[in-house]
Amino acid sequence: MSGITSTGASQFANISGSAGSQTKKKDNVGRDEFLQLLITQLKNQDPEAPLDSKEFAVQLAQFTQVEKLISIDEQLTKQSENVSSMAGYLGQQVVLNSSDVLVKGGQGGQLQVDLGQDAQNVRVQLIDGTGKIVGEKVIDNLNKGKQLITLDQLAVPDGEYQVKVSATSRFGAGVFNPATAVAGIVSGFIPGPDPKLIVGGREISVGEIREVSLPA
Repeated sequence: MSGITSTGASQFANISGSAGSQTKKKDNVGRDEFLQLLITQLKNQDPEAPLDSKEFAVQLAQFTQVEKLISIDEQLTKQSENVSSMAGYLGQQVVLNSSDVLVKGGQGGQLQVDLGQDAQNVRVQLIDGTGKIVGEKVIDNLNKGKQLITLDQLAVPDGEYQVKVSATSRFGAGVFNPATAVAGIVSGFIPGPDPKLIVGGREISVGEIREVSLPA
């Protein structure tokens, strides 16, 4: 039985390369088929004219090259999909699974507060690592529902702070504590093995997002 020629191996490489956009399952089948051809060839070779060891080594080398090409293609495809997925968040309003704010230059980004009733005022207090209240901002007259509060002109050092939010009912029903979370617009992203989105100057992972919507 004649050996597999370099032309045949090249055709396999071309087929495998073009299959980069196919699923990983199809790539694996191609590899298995190639190995099966080599095994079948060895089983059925003429004992009086065995396969030349040099030719066999060339075929194995070609197969190794194909494996590397497929691996590189898979990595590039994954990276491309990763970038496309991250780019889809650009310009979107997101809400995070956190209420800790990052203050830089007096700017603390945005908070989303979920008011169960109309509020006469909403008080946002910033708490440092020692549990001390170091700053606050009061917003008057917010309606019931999810509202965005911009934390600006904060007279506190740069850093990360916990927040405590309380609201006074507009109709004299007392003080209540609305659900609060950090919010903001996705302004950029950092691709890589551990990709990050940039929201309000901070780097976050996609897993930290709980809501995505068009900006108001």
